[in-house]
Amino acid sequence: MPRPFGDSPYAFTVPPSVEAVPAARDRVVHRAQRLGLILDEELTNDLRLLTGEVVANSVTHTQAACVVSVQWTGERLRVEVTDVDHNLVRPSQAQAMDESGRGLFLVDALATEWGSQPCTAGKKTWFELAVPPSSEGTTSVTASQHVDAASEESVPVTCAPARIEHQAA
Repeated sequence: MPRPFGDSPYAFTVPPSVEAVPAARDRVVHRAQRLGLILDEELTNDLRLLTGEVVANSVTHTQAACVVSVQWTGERLRVEVTDVDHNLVRPSQAQAMDESGRGLFLVDALATEWGSQPCTAGKKTWFELAVPPSSEGTTSVTASQHVDAASEESVPVTCAPARIEHQAA
């Protein structure tokens, strides 16, 4: 059964390196499972991809650590990445031969909802995945239900963490 909303959010710091992205993806998936969410393979892969894109954007463009927060809202799994850059993210116009610039189009296509908003630390980029309750009393997510469009130490996170504590991803 999903854990109550009070157990959320869970947050951790990602070091300023793209090499830290795979561990961040794994921690987000692990947290979703610890919340009692049952994700099918396709939706788990979507969660990994979305997390990877948003975290990689953050550490690549800021060259600074970011804070990843994972929270169950009662209907959706919400992942937020807070970083020090005050410029809000938006999809770019990648050319056919460009090697980058398509990540946010993937986020837009796979997330139920996503966005970027200013906060005291800089900005928060977030995405949500819909998680409808199953009839057995547990929360089950399959790809067909998806709306188209580590350590378990919790770190308190508000809209904008004024200080980012470093810990191993």
